[in-house]
Amino acid sequence: MSAAFAMWSGGKDSHYALHRAQQAGVRCALLVTFVDAETELVMSHRLPPELIEEQAALVGIPLLKIRATYATYERELRNLLFDLRSDGLTRGIFGDIYLREHRDWFQNVVKDFDIRALFPLWGIPTQLLIEEQRRTMRAVIIQLERKISESYLGKEVNREFIDYMLEMGYDPCGESGEYHTFVCASPLMQGEIILTHAERHATPEMVGLEIDYWKVEDRAAG
Repeated sequence: MSAAFAMWSGGKDSHYALHRAQQAGVRCALLVTFVDAETELVMSHRLPPELIEEQAALVGIPLLKIRATYATYERELRNLLFDLRSDGLTRGIFGDIYLREHRDWFQNVVKDFDIRALFPLWGIPTQLLIEEQRRTMRAVIIQLERKISESYLGKEVNREFIDYMLEMGYDPCGESGEYHTFVCASPLMQGEIILTHAERHATPEMVGLEIDYWKVEDRAAG
């Protein structure tokens, strides 16, 4: 069976997409994350690349970091896909849930390289999906849109947060960017990441955490 790569943000959706793909028998050989060349943070979630490296090491799959800006993202992605297809990776795992425009864009890009895009989360009702994710992994909220209560920043995605999102009429999965997460523990990880210090970072649109210290606890040691 041919191997796949997974687009990797460190958050719950990329993580759970990989989990479901592996359950379906897909062999993932590589995790891919994009690093903002201007901030030197992971492009999607403003995480230090070293933190994503720790997470990938616990998952046990090699991580490839690609530096880009938002202006050069597509060019760098296409260069990457050419290299991956040359190396025999014929499938890509993506964490999209229901945003058709986003899914179509990835499909159109990867098909130019004869790569098949896999969307293991696609079409799962969001309330069901977030409950599956909550039970399966420990995901910490690291970014929130301003409309979401800041009291949840740095907290885990739990029943209280899901109820809050539903009561406010927001998508509980945050598919449109209402919030972002970092997965600290899951069945894929041979250990747990404990976030120990972060600074608050705010923009007119978002409030988030810039994580600068953490520790790793080996599952076997626990």
